[in-house]
Amino acid sequence: MFVTRATRHDKEDIRALMLENDWEDDKIDKGTAFIARDGAVVGTIRLIEVAPQMLIVEDVLVKEGRRREGIGSRLMEAAMNARGGTLYLYCHDDTIPFYERFGFSQVPFEDQPAPVQEFMREDGALGDSDHEHFFMRAR
Repeated sequence: MFVTRATRHDKEDIRALMLENDWEDDKIDKGTAFIARDGAVVGTIRLIEVAPQMLIVEDVLVKEGRRREGIGSRLMEAAMNARGGTLYLYCHDDTIPFYERFGFSQVPFEDQPAPVQEFMREDGALGDSDHEHFFMRAR
């Protein structure tokens, strides 16, 4: 298995992975994607720059059946090593420990910079749903 920055040739494989996991691919053309490939794409992560040196971590996904193999960690390391700046994300409570391993800490939504808040609002992070989102920042 190898982890690399995705190219335009990987877009359909990323889309297939997302659809296989019932994820929407509405941001597939935005930002910079990284993939883990073991024949097929088995994981992906995307960084979207919303302002200079402000990056949103999006679409962190590892194929069902391949989780807990370190693929997500390798993807996160590749993405973080590829770009400088402050990273922001929102997640569910069960993934907080994963992100904390990479230096993320919880930050109230209202303490995020305006471009980050705008992106997250548009992305549905504050929507009425059956679960709560937690907001995090690193670097």
